Amino acid sequence: MALAQETNSESKLKLSGYVSIVGGKTISGTLDSNYSGPTNIKDTDCPCYVADWSNAGVYGDQFTLRPESRIGIQGKYSLNDKAGLTVQLVSRGTRATPDLAWAFASYKLNENFELYLGRKRIPLYYYSDFQDIGVAYPWVSPPPELYGWEATNYNGASLRYNRSMGDTSLTASVFAGQEKVRSSRYQKLYYPVDRTKVQWNNIIGGDVEVNHGPLTLRAVLMGADARTTNRNEANFVDSEAALRAYGLAANLDFDRWFVLSEFTQLTRKYAEYKVTAPAVTIGAGMRLGKWTPFINYARFKESTTDLDQYAPGTYHRTSMTLRYDLSSSSAVKAQVDRNIDETNNFGGHSTVFRISYDRVF
Repeated sequence: MALAQETNSESKLKLSGYVSIVGGKTISGTLDSNYSGPTNIKDTDCPCYVADWSNAGVYGDQFTLRPESRIGIQGKYSLNDKAGLTVQLVSRGTRATPDLAWAFASYKLNENFELYLGRKRIPLYYYSDFQDIGVAYPWVSPPPELYGWEATNYNGASLRYNRSMGDTSLTASVFAGQEKVRSSRYQKLYYPVDRTKVQWNNIIGGDVEVNHGPLTLRAVLMGADARTTNRNEANFVDSEAALRAYGLAANLDFDRWFVLSEFTQLTRKYAEYKVTAPAVTIGAGMRLGKWTPFINYARFKESTTDLDQYAPGTYHRTSMTLRYDLSSSSAVKAQVDRNIDETNNFGGHSTVFRISYDRVF
């Protein structure tokens, strides 16, 4: 009897994980004569390239594995046929200690509705839930023009709805919560002293996704009260803003060839001025057996109502990626990016080469 109970207990626990070993360097770059930005970002001399804004992953002219390499381990325990617990830890090259990425309880109310309580990823983007899982997309990493803010997770609740209607499937959710980030890696890109705190309070939003044949459409709307504090005396910051965001994604997949596109716009309204930041990515690829070549264009453009208080940044990037599937659970990719710092105030122009090995297990 004891053995039977132990076996049954083990069957309720499912372990899985992923790993991405990513290396790269800038192979050329320039700082224009009118460049007004920092000459060193996160201990990397510029011209340089920020590949991961949320985790301060920066490439310079020395080959490195640190900016984007990561490993994640997830455990899911089924309490019964309706309820479960999920925990995921992620370790990154940019941080010595692991992050708690997921820690939530789920309860299936009926065949269509499921309730979640705990820590999850903010579903602001199409790939938010699995943006760390390299085998899930054609790039070395999702476009940083969209995927990269100071808060990526939240502690709270969400309610998800799923339904299939013939050849059409519908998924929708509402979510609410808050997030507090101490020693923000995003802020380290701007302030080298590690005395920052980011708070997103009153996070509330919803998303809906529809899939019909080769077409997938997704829309999201979110709001939050954002506060950033930096207690470095040389760069003291204590700012509050109303954050509003919306996004649209449209993907086409005809098995052999496919198109991926996404648009988001985030607006921060401070007491005296407002910053608007639309971002877009569009790319196309073709599956040729185990090979997948993919080309992409992405752009991030900021504007402000007060240039004296905020200097906006704008950059665009073109990339070419070649992916080779080693198996259904692993792949290698090589990617060349050409990033143009249009406003000449953060990093400069650069051409970057990256290579990755991605695997799920």
